[in-house]
Order: sequence, then structure tokens, then C-alpha cells
Amino acid sequence: MDDALHVQDTDADGQDKDVPAEPAESMETASVAALPLASGEDMAAGADIAPRGKEGSQDSNASDSKTSSLSSSIPPSLSSSTGLSELSKETGLGGGEGDGHDAPPSGSTPSTSVSSQLPSACSPAPDAQLKQAALASSSPLEREATDYAALLHRVKPRSSIPTRIPSAVYGQQCVESAYISRLNPYSLHKGEQELLQDHLCHLHVTAYLNIRNGILRLWSRNPMLSVTEDEALGCAKDSRWMPLASVAYNWLVRNGYINFGCIDIPKCPSVQKRGRRKDGPTIVIVGAGMAGLGCARQLQGLFQHYYGDSVAPKIILLEGRKRIGGRIYSHPLQSLEANELPQGLRPTAEMGAHIIVGFDHGNPLDPIIRAQLALRYHLLRDISTIYDTNGLPVDEMRDSMTEKLYNDILDRSGTYRHKSVVTPTAEGDRELIDSGRDTSADDGVTIREYEDAAASGITGTLLPAARLRRGVGHKTTDIKPAAGPALSELQPTKEHSAATTCQAMGWKLRHDVSPADSLSLDEIANASSTQNLGAVMDDAINQYQRLLDLTPQDMRLLNWHFANLEYANAASVGKLSLSGWDQDMGNEFEGEHAQVVGGYQQLPRGLWSLPSKLDVRTKKIVSKIWYNADSTSNEKTRVECEDGESIYADRVVFTAPLGVLKRSSVAFNPPLPEWKTNAIKRLGFGLLNKVILVFKEPFWDMQRDMFGLLREPTVENSMSQDDYRANRGQFYLFWNCMATCGLPMLIALMAGESAHEAENLSDQEIIKGVTSQLRNIFKDKTVPDPLETIVTRWGQDRFAQGSYSYVAAEALPGDYDAMAKSIGNLYFAGEATCGTHPATVHGAYLSGLRAASEVIDSFLGPIDIPSPLVPAKNRASNNASMPTTPTSASPQKKRKIVSDPNGPSDESPSAPLAHASEDVLRKAYDEAMWAAIISELGPAEPRPRKLALNPFLLYQKDYWYICKTECDNAKIKATGKENAKAPRDEIRQALGQMWRDASDEIKKPYLDQMEVHRKTNEEDFAKWKDRIVEWERRTYEIKDKWCAENPFEIFAQNMRDNFPANGIQDGRQKARRL
Repeated sequence: MDDALHVQDTDADGQDKDVPAEPAESMETASVAALPLASGEDMAAGADIAPRGKEGSQDSNASDSKTSSLSSSIPPSLSSSTGLSELSKETGLGGGEGDGHDAPPSGSTPSTSVSSQLPSACSPAPDAQLKQAALASSSPLEREATDYAALLHRVKPRSSIPTRIPSAVYGQQCVESAYISRLNPYSLHKGEQELLQDHLCHLHVTAYLNIRNGILRLWSRNPMLSVTEDEALGCAKDSRWMPLASVAYNWLVRNGYINFGCIDIPKCPSVQKRGRRKDGPTIVIVGAGMAGLGCARQLQGLFQHYYGDSVAPKIILLEGRKRIGGRIYSHPLQSLEANELPQGLRPTAEMGAHIIVGFDHGNPLDPIIRAQLALRYHLLRDISTIYDTNGLPVDEMRDSMTEKLYNDILDRSGTYRHKSVVTPTAEGDRELIDSGRDTSADDGVTIREYEDAAASGITGTLLPAARLRRGVGHKTTDIKPAAGPALSELQPTKEHSAATTCQAMGWKLRHDVSPADSLSLDEIANASSTQNLGAVMDDAINQYQRLLDLTPQDMRLLNWHFANLEYANAASVGKLSLSGWDQDMGNEFEGEHAQVVGGYQQLPRGLWSLPSKLDVRTKKIVSKIWYNADSTSNEKTRVECEDGESIYADRVVFTAPLGVLKRSSVAFNPPLPEWKTNAIKRLGFGLLNKVILVFKEPFWDMQRDMFGLLREPTVENSMSQDDYRANRGQFYLFWNCMATCGLPMLIALMAGESAHEAENLSDQEIIKGVTSQLRNIFKDKTVPDPLETIVTRWGQDRFAQGSYSYVAAEALPGDYDAMAKSIGNLYFAGEATCGTHPATVHGAYLSGLRAASEVIDSFLGPIDIPSPLVPAKNRASNNASMPTTPTSASPQKKRKIVSDPNGPSDESPSAPLAHASEDVLRKAYDEAMWAAIISELGPAEPRPRKLALNPFLLYQKDYWYICKTECDNAKIKATGKENAKAPRDEIRQALGQMWRDASDEIKKPYLDQMEVHRKTNEEDFAKWKDRIVEWERRTYEIKDKWCAENPFEIFAQNMRDNFPANGIQDGRQKARRL
């Protein structure tokens, strides 16, 4: 075995042995390099990455290809509908967005350099130096927000918006990019709300969200390249929105939503090198697991982004182990040399973290694993077989019924979960965001002012009455933020009787049970303010035994699911909080679960080594940390190691596991405050252990990624839950790891109380027990003794003291947030500080990004907000909001170019076409081509208007005057005035209540009419789709013919010869008339 790859081995007692003191020099690009794409389920990432270049027409040179000549050059004056190119993606006509952007952005984008001098070398305070350097390196928008001429010279509006797809398609791409970045596309994140609420007009939230989502789109379509500020500014559709783009970009960068992972961050272009490089701050990160490595890598990128070469920060990771990765450890296997892995990969066993729980819907590991590192991965197939204690497979129907019963028990227990409150934030206009359009309204009322007025019911004093009548106004979101749905809105299962629910599952009730019979869990749930989940679930099973004829096999199946829940939480259900055990619910990622081929440890190695190696110092066991609780002081902190070395630092980030904090393995001076230590005590830190078994040949079904095993209770055939608790988690699940390690290997899990029992058993006892169970299952096969075995004991690991955190019965809802909160210059990261994704690798990584954001903010200060944030319309020097492709606006609202009948004014200077650039001539050529196409075919047919699908609108027409009369009569009766009239809003409110109270018989004709409308809409759209596809096909025919008859070179020469004295605009007008 190559010593360079042998980073840590663990013997039977859980101790380290035979490991190099430093990360091996070979742990660099070769170990995480991009691999050839695989087929089937074992994949290497990179196949779906879209290249990102200069997407806007302003910065892209037109080509002679069919795609660029046609789809990217449609003048707004000639397109009168949304039909053009709307179906290009699904029909294949026209080019896709990526067709013309095969190369990454070059470094030729002009940048503005700073004029201010960097801090002098004699400056004693690193914080002061950094803040001066940050001021020098700040963007032009932050230094001079109103310098529009210089700004527009640097970046053009819409330069990052593709011109070859309709705005609605672009809008949907931006919406999807926000979702996959864990952000709500229609409303502000709470951090954005805090930043903007006193500066941004409530009507401009839509424009901000469009820009923010557009920046996320650039990143999500190619996370191999960092998004530059110029690209972000190009997401603004108008120059007046560019300050918004700068703020959005900086917020996304600082908070780790873009430009994270193993990518190279370009040096800050606006910092000039002036003399010797300044000494930057020293930041010590305790722990080189995913949180520590992620934090260090992010900090390195942020300093590079904001300071360039002006300062040289020292980012030091201190790791007590002899390896990096923390609780990710891929143990090298040595029993067999031959394996089925691709060249360059080694067979390993996952001792700790094992599974990627879905790549979709915002997993930050997705771009790192599948794009930046291009690691191979294997998608898991769901468990297909569970074996009973007799070695026979459990009947699938019985297994399904029991699983449904278990889920019902879990749902009924969920009735008692903590009801969290979700505070809504400012929301944009959904319709405009979906269609990729901005609003032009402006009333000068900030988000905070509007929300305060709305809370007081006095918005009428802020907004003009006409605007209120039109319904223009700021809204608060009714979409749940990325943090998940409000638990108070979840409907409890106990609305339906337990007996009825069981019948629907396929169970037969006992003969003396009524369908109305149900469970009563209130007494046990409310018996204690710190009640545990296990007590309630056990009581539910006891009550179900009175409703159903459950068998011992049913009890074994139910407890198999209990064991699976204990695996997910690393703790017995009897230790989990009834009200908060699933407090992260709603934040789950989507997609199939996966394993990394060749070892999960390739991920932390990649973070360590790419794009340049981090300063990781192994075998550095931290014993004490002196920190400064006063965040305003520049006093340094000191980190003391067991070997006597002390390191002075400006900031310290502590990422060691919660188990280390619980054991007080590291001393803090001053002692941690009580609110922090109480959270440490209340949260739980659980345990999960594994048994790794390597065989010479596989004897199990290689088509299965896992199989389950039911366990006997301590009393045979017992119907008591107490008798199942001790054994249900022992070897309850086996992973088939052949596809990921290349050798015949099984991993058996030990969860719940069995995980703790394994800490005290010998390897021989554990191996004997697991092989006995395998021989019982595979009686028709010869099950040999394994060639190589490993037993984990994470509870004995001094650098972990367990596996991962859980919400213990005594925990409070805010404990994870308290764990994350910094104290002066001491910061915290790790999975136990990530309340939205605890107990996960991605949660640990996200916590590292958060800590890095807090550290960089402590140096930079808050994001600068230009004043004014959005200039008045007449302040912008160049309104570039006019799209170059058809928008979703109706034809009659299109802005047309009208030629001056008197010709160009003599007072207006004009550039002769004789000296016009090729871009100007190319645009005139394209417009002339389109004039020919439109003259022959006519404009593209607009998309047919949809018939209303809201039955209330039809009901309102029929019942308006009936309701109005009733409301007027009520108003007369209430006021005693004969001419009293009910307000319009009061009538609408009453009419809405009438509709809700209406019988099904009254609603039926309106609902039926809506069904007719729906079918009509579908038919009209299908017919329009066929016509627009044919229209597009004909445009290509006419375009090819016209271009053959009018070569560009001849056209350009004629333009120069025939119109030398006319301005460019006049020449283009005449070109269209040719």
C-alpha cells in the first residue's frame, strides 16, 4: 500500500497507527482529478455543466452561423409577439444558450483600478489595515455610486443575460437557480431583508430578486468558474439597477451562495500593487474536518476576492489527528489487491460518513463533487429485501403494511412537535419574476416603512390612492423560506381515526373495534415538559395492539423501522426530544442518495489541495484557547497545543465536534458563557458504529445495494416494546459496497443501544455474531470467514467522542443557533452548529461557509449600500432595459422606432456609416434581414390569451350586485343613513365569503366551466405551438435565401457608399427599407 495514501488506520481499540505526521504530498490534484465520464449509475460529474461566457448581445460578436444570425439578433422594433423562439429549446429550432459560449470568460474585461494608497507597513492593527485595504479594493459602485458614465463604460446592462432565449425562459432558469441555491426566488432572505429594508424601495424588490436570481443562474450553470463582479453587474437590465447588482453580488459572495468550493478565485482587479505586500491577519481554525476545511478554503477565496495581493493572511488549520477529514474517513483495505475500481482509485471502507443524501435542491456538495472535483459516485437503489430471524425474506405486502403503520405512528407523534414561527420577508412580483421582467414603478417608500405602515393599517397615508386601487404594492411572502415550512401549518394525522387509517392501509380491525376508535396520546405526551419521542411511540404501539391483531413478526418489523430512525439520529428514540427531534424538517435535499466511488475522503482532500494547498498542521492537539470576548477589541487570541506550541491569532474558529465540547477536552479562557455551555449540555451527541467485512467472493445478491435484518427481542416472540430496545439496531442493515470499493465488502450497522454495546465488546464477539447472522440468511450458500474486518468505536475516539449530534429531550428550540453564535473573536462551526442540516456532511460544510462569512464581515464591516441605492430614472445615462429578444409583453405595448419625417437634426452630431464599426453594420444587416422575413411572413403570432381558470371570477360577475345590495342594506342598517353605500373592498370580502360558503350545487356550473376553459386553453396552445414551429422553420428558409442574395460584405460596402452623410440611426432605417 502506498504510504502517501495511507493517511490513517484504526486498530481494534480505535487508536491511530502508522500514519505520516503531515498530509501526504501526493494528496493533491491526482487524487481528485476529473475522471472519464462513466455510464450507468456510476457517474463522474461534469456532463451537465453549461459553459459560461459573455452571454449578452452587447459583449458578444455576431457570427455568420444560422443560430447567431437569426435567434440572437431580433430587433425589438420588428418583433411584435412572444412567439419568436419561445419553443426553440423543445423543438430544436434555433440555437441553445450555450451554443456560442464554448470558452470561459477571458481576463480581458476592463476593470477600474483604485487610486487610494494602501495602508502603510507601520500600521500596528491588522483590522485597521484590512479595512483600509477593503476600502481601496471596493467596487466602483461602493466608491461612487452615481458615476454612471464610468460604470456604463465598464459594464453594459444585460451583458450577462442571454439574447437567444425568451425572457420567460430566462426567468424560469433564474427561479430554478434560486431554488437549487436554497433561496426563495420570490422573496428576500432574512439577511437580505436586514441589509436592504432601510434602503430599498418596496416596489424594487422584484428588480433586486431578478438580479440576485440571475447571478445565481450564472453560478449554477457553471460552478467550475467563479462569477465576477462584471458578470453580476451584467445581470441588471438597466443601468439604474446596477447598484442593486453590486449589493446582491457581494451578499451572495460573502454568504457562500456563489464562488465556493475548490475553484480559483481571481485576484481583486481593483487593487494595485504598491510596494511590499502587507502582513494580513492570522486566523486559526481548530479541526480539519469538513467544517474546518470548508471555512479555510472559503476564507482564502474571500481574502483573494476582496484584497488580492494587498495583504497576506495566514490561515492555519490545527488538526489533532494524523490525517484530515474528521469524521469522514475512508480506511484503506489491504486484504486483496485486485479490484474493479477505475485506475487511480483505491479500495477503501467508509468508517464514518458514508452517504450523500441527494444532490438536488441546494446541496452545496453537488457542485464540488460532481463538477469541481468530478468524483465518481454510485446512485443507491432502495432496500428491496428484509430478512426475518429465520433467514427467510419478509412478505413484501406485510412489510409495506407495517411500514405504513410505523409512518402513521411517527406522524401522530409529530402532532406534539414544537410550533416554530416563520417571519415573512419582502416578496417581489411573482408574475414579473417568472417572466424575467422588472417593474418600472417607484414611490420612494422603503421596505421597512411599508411593512410598518401595513402592520399599523396606514398604508394609505404612504401610497397614492390611484396606485392602491391598481393593486400595486409590496407583499410579504406566502412561500415558505428555504428554512422550511412552518410546523404550525402541518396538519396532524390524528384528524382521522386510527382505526379508519389502518383500514385504508390494508389492516383488518379486531372484531370488537369500531372504525371511529383512535389513539389517545395526549396523556403520555404531556406527562413531562421534556418528554421523549420513544415513550410516545411505544405507547402508540401498545394502543394499536388493542385495535389490530399484531404478530411477533409485525413487532420485529416495527422495531426494524425504530432502529432505522435511531441510525438517522445516532441515538435511541428514548433520548430524542418529542417536540424537536426533527427540527430540521423541510430542509431535506432531493434526488437519489449516493456514495463516492473510491472513498468519501476524496472530498476533504480536494478541499485541502485545490486550487492550492491549505496550511494544515496535523498532530496538533489544542489544549487551551485564550480569546477576547469583546468584539470591538483588537487584542489577539492565543491557541495553546499539548506539545507546548502557542499560536497567536486575530480570529479563532473552533470546529471540533460537540462531543469534544461536552467532555471539556479544550479549555477556554475566559470560560464560555452560560448560554453557550447550557446549549452544549442540552444537545445530544450520539453514536453509530459499523462492522466492515471483506470477503474473497460475494455470496449475496450483487444487484442490491442494501438488505435488512430483523432482530429477536430479549424474550422470544415478545409483544412488549421493552424487549426489543436492546437488540433491534444490531446488524439491522447491511450495505453492499462492491460498486464503491471494488472488493466484495459488506458494512453492517449498529444503531441505538447496540452502538454503545459494541464499544465494550471484543472484535471477536462482534465478528462472530455478524457472520452467524449472514450464514442464517444465506443458508444455501457457503459463507466463509471474512478476509479482513474492521470494527469502529467512535465513542472511544478522543477527537470525536461520538458520531453526530441529535436533539435530546432536554434541548430547546434555539440551541443549535446558540451553538453557532460567536463570542468576540472566537467563532464556531461544525454540524452541531447547523440547525437546518445537523448531523450531515453538507451541514458541516455549510457551517464552515457561515463562519467564514462572519470572520470576513468582522474585517470588512457590513456591505456598503450606495446612496441612493436606486437612482432616479433621469439620472441614468443609458437605459438599456429594452430587450433584444421578444418579451412577453403584448404587441400593442411594443416600443416602435419611428423615423423623423424631417430627417435628422443638423444640431445633433451623427457618425457617418463610412466609419461605422462592424458591430453597427452587422446590426443594420440583421435588421434588414428581419425586415425581409417579416414582410413575407408577417410577425410571429402571439401566444393565445388564456381563458380564466378561477371559478370565483365568473361567480363574482353573477353575484356582484346581489352581494352589493346586501352589503348596502347592512350599511344602511348600521349607520341609519338611507344613502349609505358599502365600500368596494367590503363588498369583495363579503363576496369571497359567499363563495366559500356556497354549496357544491351552486359552485358546480362554475367549476365545470373552468374545466371547459382548461381544455380550450390546452387545445389553443397546442395549435399555436404547431403554427409557431412552422413559422420559425419558414424564417430559416427565408433567412438563408436572403443572406445568399445579400452577402454581408456587399451589404456593408453599399451602406458605406450610399449613406456616408447620414447618421447611424438614419442609415439603419434606410437599410430596413431596402
